[in-house]
Amino acid sequence: MDEKVIITIDGPAASGKGSLSKVLAQDLNLYYLETGIFYRIFAKEMLGQDHNVKQLSQVISKLKKEKIDKKLRNIENFYTNEISELASNLAKKAIVRKFVAKIQKQYLKTFPSQYRGVILEGRDCGTVIAPNADIKIFLTADLYVRAKRRFEQLNKKSKKISLESVMNDLSIRDSRDTERKLSPLKKAEDAFLLDNTEYSFLETINIVKNIIFSKIPTLKINI
Repeated sequence: MDEKVIITIDGPAASGKGSLSKVLAQDLNLYYLETGIFYRIFAKEMLGQDHNVKQLSQVISKLKKEKIDKKLRNIENFYTNEISELASNLAKKAIVRKFVAKIQKQYLKTFPSQYRGVILEGRDCGTVIAPNADIKIFLTADLYVRAKRRFEQLNKKSKKISLESVMNDLSIRDSRDTERKLSPLKKAEDAFLLDNTEYSFLETINIVKNIIFSKIPTLKINI
């Protein structure tokens, strides 16, 4: 297989796209690119600053690809609630989205050569970042089911959180993602729609693998 494949996994928060993408990346030897982390990196740089065009431009001028490369090696501290909220808000700004999209597209051309391709997960991968991807998946699930999954995940770290609050946060996030003017969350016309509300994680993995192998059989070789 000479051509490097590009696979996109888009979907709302807590749909399971991140966990799914990581498994696929490992099993199929694909470079995993979490597109949302770039907004988190940007948000971390913006903490404590005004969010006017001047400040945003200054951060953009400092965030070269080499600096982002280093930050991607240690991303554990980019998942706080403060950074999550700020990243979501900054993602609505045109100047930020233009910069981040440019960086993300660079990674499509510069990922390490030992990988058979790249798998991107996020909210506009199949529509904006890689519109010519070989395979596009739009993963979704019922809001309550997504909230329950996220609640169980968060509850392992903090017993103070409630299912109701998680569901409310996801609902707000869904509205923000789908209603923003720039690169809203939506299914690409040529994407496979997979609602995994009633599927287990393993079943979801197998369904997506079957979709991938049916279109790119060579990816099944030597795995």
